[in-house]
Amino acid sequence: MPSLSSGYTRLFSNYQSNDITNPSKLLFQIIILQCFYYLTALVIFYLVASLNGYDFKMDWIFSWELVSSDNAMGLILFAMWLFDSLLCVFFVTIIVGRSKLAWDFAVTVHIINLLVVWFYTGKFPTSVLWWCLQVLSAVLLVALSTYSTRWKELRTTFFDNMLDQQELGQVRHPEGSAIELNVLPKTSVPTEST
Repeated sequence: MPSLSSGYTRLFSNYQSNDITNPSKLLFQIIILQCFYYLTALVIFYLVASLNGYDFKMDWIFSWELVSSDNAMGLILFAMWLFDSLLCVFFVTIIVGRSKLAWDFAVTVHIINLLVVWFYTGKFPTSVLWWCLQVLSAVLLVALSTYSTRWKELRTTFFDNMLDQQELGQVRHPEGSAIELNVLPKTSVPTEST
């Protein structure tokens, strides 16, 4: 059975694997990331609804009007969207993998979310709390995605081999270069004579 990654590779086999400006690859990544963004929200919201005895509604995901500070449900939705952004950092790191592109994808997720919410409700979002949520969520996603993708790039570039050797206890030191604490060089220390 072919793996998902082989299908992804086959889809873009006409292009170089390092070509980050390939429009069809970028579009595919945006669609996949947006699907994971909403799928994660769906799972989180459904679990919270089930555990608290609420009736789950798709409006929780696609309506800006429910995010309000007037009731506990609105604040719970606010917190769940922030948690969704935290989980989306993982998906940006895996799907995008480049720190130069992380902020582009993070902002694109929120712009598409704005358009989907506007289309679903038929009204442009006017809630100040919803806009604060989008800005906070975008900043969180941009900052953490950039950090995590940068760490991933640097780890595999500079530290991967070193960490693997150290974890396995295979770090070798040249003969005679080890310094032991109990072997100190002898120095002559002048003593005071009276």
